[in-house]
Amino acid sequence: MEVVCIKFMLPYLLLITLLSLQVSSYDPSDCRLNFTSYPYKPIGGCNNTNENLKEWNNNTFPKTSCCQNTLLVYSHALALEAHNNPTGNIFVDQSQWNHCIGPFPIQPGTSAQNCGLGNFFYGSSKCSTLQISNIDRKVVDRCSGFGSSSFDDACGNCVLTMSETLDSMLKEFGVLGNDTEKAICLVGLVVSVIAAKILNGSDYLSGIDDFDRCLPALAVSEKVYYIKLTYGLAEALLAVVLVIIALTAIIALIKYVTKNQKEGKKPLKYKNIAARFSGLYRFSLAEIENAINYNNEKKYLGRGSAGRVYRGVLPSGQLVAIKQIYKSNTSDSFTREIEGLSRVRHPNLVCLFGCCIEDGEQYLVYEYCSNGNLAQHLLMNDKVLTWESRVKILRDCAFALKYLHNHVNGCIVHRDIKVHIYIHTCLYKRQPHLTNYVLSVNFDSFSFFFFFGSLCVL
Repeated sequence: MEVVCIKFMLPYLLLITLLSLQVSSYDPSDCRLNFTSYPYKPIGGCNNTNENLKEWNNNTFPKTSCCQNTLLVYSHALALEAHNNPTGNIFVDQSQWNHCIGPFPIQPGTSAQNCGLGNFFYGSSKCSTLQISNIDRKVVDRCSGFGSSSFDDACGNCVLTMSETLDSMLKEFGVLGNDTEKAICLVGLVVSVIAAKILNGSDYLSGIDDFDRCLPALAVSEKVYYIKLTYGLAEALLAVVLVIIALTAIIALIKYVTKNQKEGKKPLKYKNIAARFSGLYRFSLAEIENAINYNNEKKYLGRGSAGRVYRGVLPSGQLVAIKQIYKSNTSDSFTREIEGLSRVRHPNLVCLFGCCIEDGEQYLVYEYCSNGNLAQHLLMNDKVLTWESRVKILRDCAFALKYLHNHVNGCIVHRDIKVHIYIHTCLYKRQPHLTNYVLSVNFDSFSFFFFFGSLCVL
């Protein structure tokens, strides 16, 4: 019976022993830290404080006033210990620290343990091995300027310097991103500033109050700077942006169109024409000028939408019609005209002999119609056409139109039949030739060809 009772009571005895050891580890009488110079002063709302390092703002400083007050009390106690310790260590060893982190007798709901300071002892991390001599003197100097300027300026300089120094220390230790290391290093900086104050005079508390009141600024989250816009201003800015986009698009479009027009107006190279239309004779510019100015006589025949027409005489004595294309015409329209005329061959259609592209000039050389146009023969009293000639002209004109309408590459519509058509006589037999089929339409491909011609009679 006694053995059973002992086995039953053994777990409770072990639990009581562990509790007694834990209570003894927090015995304030065994704590070597001096809390008399800067004692803990209770504040309201701290009856059940519980805050860990992850809850600290920016992972550097407690977010609640209860733990901020606790951290300041321990920072002053550690500063006094470091000042009196020959080694200059900022943090005490674990055994000493465990005796000092229990609840405050005056406010049992608050303790260093409940505020996340349980592992702030020497050797717990890389930052816990800091000594007073390791701290950059710049931090002490910047955090000792209270009184010489406004509080906000002095506090801002102090907090900024501490943040910059903290980052450099974490990089040096290679522990960037470690929340525990960041918090311990920050406490080391705070302790070093307080220790420097203690070193400068016995009554250090008179000059440390401003510094203590500045430290909560470390708990403020980083500000996000932005420009606040009213609705009207936002509308105005949006309108300006849209106008700029529209103007940019218009300018780009104008440049694109202008560039294409310039490229289109560039004269075609002679080699390109020769390669595409090998059946045409390629006249040189000198041959064209000699033909037009034959015997120093330049005869102007007329003009159309594409250019002026002159009479020309070839070295063989053959009469030709030479059309000089306007420079305002694009090279594409010139190419289409050559292409259209070069593929049209019929006894009653005017024939294209050749072309010339040289030094920016463009010429077409046609079969010449020497007897003027049909209107002159129909309307003038000195010229008479018999009914037989008239029927023949109409019949041959119909043959030409039939050929165009049934062309192998698609239907070609003249669209400009009129009495002002040219007549050319060859020997004693009149043979009408259609010409001036300007702006004919290929209905099969729906493409437009700018042809020049009229109706003449051979």
